[in-house]
Amino acid sequence: MASKTPPLPSETILKIKRTFAAPREKVFRAWTDPKELTRWFAPSDDYSTPLAEVDLRVGGTYRIQMKAADGVTYTVKGAYREVRPPERLVFTWAWEGESCGGRGLTEFYDTLVTLEFRTIPEGTELTLTHEYFLSKDERAKHSEGWAGCLNRLSKVL
Repeated sequence: MASKTPPLPSETILKIKRTFAAPREKVFRAWTDPKELTRWFAPSDDYSTPLAEVDLRVGGTYRIQMKAADGVTYTVKGAYREVRPPERLVFTWAWEGESCGGRGLTEFYDTLVTLEFRTIPEGTELTLTHEYFLSKDERAKHSEGWAGCLNRLSKVL
């Protein structure tokens, strides 16, 4: 039986930079206010976000449910590791139960998301780093999902 080679660190880290034409306080709030999260947090316009629960403090938790057009729900949850408004937010990320719908997404273990908000002349530069994926495939699927989320966030800001 051949042993499986663990992925390289570069294969398990996703980093995305985006610029938003809004002050960083507003961008930060979009990530931390439950009402704001329900307006945009989903991978595409084919989803709604019926639930966003946030206990915004170090050690506090969050839970966000996304519902696809076909009625399937996907729920992500985690705990806040660092909360520094409006410059930095760090939280764990795990799919809840059968949320992944058999799509092979990260399940039953936590990955880590770090958001850094920087004021620039155009508004806010957001750097999203999502790390500790078990495979390049999982990183690629999350890259697609985050791209959709950030596109939707851009529309509501």
